[in-house]
Amino acid sequence: MSSQSADEQDPCVVVGAGPVGLTAAVALAGKGLPVLVLEAEPQDRLRTGSRAIAFLIPTVNRWEKIRPGMGDSIAEAGNVLAGGEAYYGDKRVFTIRVNPVLSKHFARTLSQKKVEAILYAEAIKLGVEFRWATPVTGVTTHSDGVTIELESGEQINTPYLIAADGARSVVRKALGITMEGHTDPTPFIIVDVDEHPDGSTPLKSIFFQYNRPELDGRNVMYMPFAGGMRVDLQCKPSDDAEYLSSPEGVREWVGKVVDPWYAEHIQWISMYRFHQVVADTYTDPHRRVILAGEAAHLFAPWGGRGLNSGVFDATDAATAIAEALRAPDREQARKVIERCATDRRDWGLRNRAVSSAGLRRMRGADQLTRVQRTIAAHLAPVVWPAGFWLANGGVQLKLPRLRASKSSLFY
Repeated sequence: MSSQSADEQDPCVVVGAGPVGLTAAVALAGKGLPVLVLEAEPQDRLRTGSRAIAFLIPTVNRWEKIRPGMGDSIAEAGNVLAGGEAYYGDKRVFTIRVNPVLSKHFARTLSQKKVEAILYAEAIKLGVEFRWATPVTGVTTHSDGVTIELESGEQINTPYLIAADGARSVVRKALGITMEGHTDPTPFIIVDVDEHPDGSTPLKSIFFQYNRPELDGRNVMYMPFAGGMRVDLQCKPSDDAEYLSSPEGVREWVGKVVDPWYAEHIQWISMYRFHQVVADTYTDPHRRVILAGEAAHLFAPWGGRGLNSGVFDATDAATAIAEALRAPDREQARKVIERCATDRRDWGLRNRAVSSAGLRRMRGADQLTRVQRTIAAHLAPVVWPAGFWLANGGVQLKLPRLRASKSSLFY
């Protein structure tokens, strides 16, 4: 395995040209490996909505590590966070303003589309080959590599494959890998609105409110990002979610959450029932495929545990593949891939647990949680941690641990 030069190898294949697939391609190419990206959709596909918008600094740093200057470009394209506010009913229970200098060390907010443009440009610079409008229909693995079947009937052979083809991953299904977990029953409506022309949008704090009185006790949230703002509504089980997610319904409630101007400047609307699932394995029996991003796990977006962790899946997978290609024998190569897949799945399980805990606190479906929230709201004016506990409900961020995995302090 180690005697083959990069020029003599079949290219490593990445399936999926979203942000996780693009990250994987850049990481592999940055290690001197030939890379082919297969994407089912055409290059000019419409990428509606901002999708993921919050990128924590560990993620930005990882991008910078695999391609110097790329992480900085993503950071410069995004907004810094102005702070945060949380309400319980009509009572403010938490507020914090963040110094812009400190905020730069926490996160950037920008649309996924902008991130993808930066990643794609770097991939092209590194010589990554892209084949657009090329659906994958089958994948089989063997001791020497992977055979990929395309819709056209063509077959492609590769030593290793990173599956970054999203929630409906064809690669995952072809390998018989299943997702384990549950789907949250409460619909959430996610809306992108334009940035206000008066320049006030980027200066807004992240806002979260339990039991908004004007919305019959529903939870609401908004967060600015470069070019717009995300507004979320948590439906009740009895709600007509189809109406609330229609243009008419959205205009009705968005105007009550933020300035009515935003209700007339809507970019994108989507309704979700969040899946809290993790693949039962991140690799195949021959250790030739590694799942990454939504092909491997699906979480509620609170705390940025989806795309952010997908970046670490992709870059760790690229590192493992490069090491496996240098391994002295097949057994050592298998161990490298298995170790990576096991480590990333462990992080997937942790992120699912944290994300699920956040959803439980936000929904308050059980009596104990509702009592805890009520007590915390009463204590918040005089006991700062009580307000923080409420404000951190959906996010569930924790302080870095001293003995964290080498992959990430968070993901």
